[in-house]
Amino acid sequence: MTDVLNALILSGHMTREHDNEFRSFRLHNQWLTTLLEDSGRFRVRVIEDPRGLGAEIIDKYDVVIVVFEGRDGYHEKAVGFGAETDAALLKFVHDDGRGIVWFHGSAAQEDDWGYPEEFNVMRGSRLTVAGGLRPRPWGEALLDTVEPRHAITEGISAHWTVTGDDILTGVEIHESARVLVTTFDDLASYENAPMWPMSHYPVAIPPEGVAALPGMNTDQPIAWINEYGQGRSFTITIGHDIDTFRRIEFIRMFPRGVEWAATGEVALNGPDRRGERRFLPWPYYNHEA
Repeated sequence: MTDVLNALILSGHMTREHDNEFRSFRLHNQWLTTLLEDSGRFRVRVIEDPRGLGAEIIDKYDVVIVVFEGRDGYHEKAVGFGAETDAALLKFVHDDGRGIVWFHGSAAQEDDWGYPEEFNVMRGSRLTVAGGLRPRPWGEALLDTVEPRHAITEGISAHWTVTGDDILTGVEIHESARVLVTTFDDLASYENAPMWPMSHYPVAIPPEGVAALPGMNTDQPIAWINEYGQGRSFTITIGHDIDTFRRIEFIRMFPRGVEWAATGEVALNGPDRRGERRFLPWPYYNHEA
């Protein structure tokens, strides 16, 4: 029997987009916990305010999942974890060979937010407004699974969609990172959008217009991995709402990405809807087999 991995979700202090009367970041914590624990591979714990958290707690886990933005609104400067937590996380991955997962908006890091630049090195990426960070127009987005496949994406559809998610573009990928999933950031989707950008998104449109935005009409990373010292980082920028969590591709990929970050290997096979499992609406894993 495969050993159970201990996962720690660092959460709380989210933007109003993820913390309001209709959608709470606690739902993200719940969905992530259910998805991971239903696979039978993980035991999950959640800390809602990780600022100042030290190595004496973090080191008890195999993988850390960051669901933390440190700000209330997109136009505000984020508050970082603090020097002690920063150092504990970098050591946890780089020196101790553990894993870290950056979920959805936690992948963004502006230069003045108080996080160490080394976090970008750990992620193998840079995601800033100055670098072109923006959400694509709202609606259905077509995602492409990158070839050649990694074990995390083995068996996932070559092309699949998510609806109503926040699709973030403008990712600058370091040479050390490996991209797993992309989306084509086509100009037509912006030109045909009834309202873009939304007022709560800080998007600076060049004088030449939307067509001059960085990365326009190119494949933009949605999920990627990076090795950092002795450990590993997995980043995925989708996951805004329950619609994405119901996608079989996401259900298969996310636990595998967390498993790879924790161990460097992938043993999970993915969802199973055979027998009595076929009646379950979500998330389809059959960890008893």
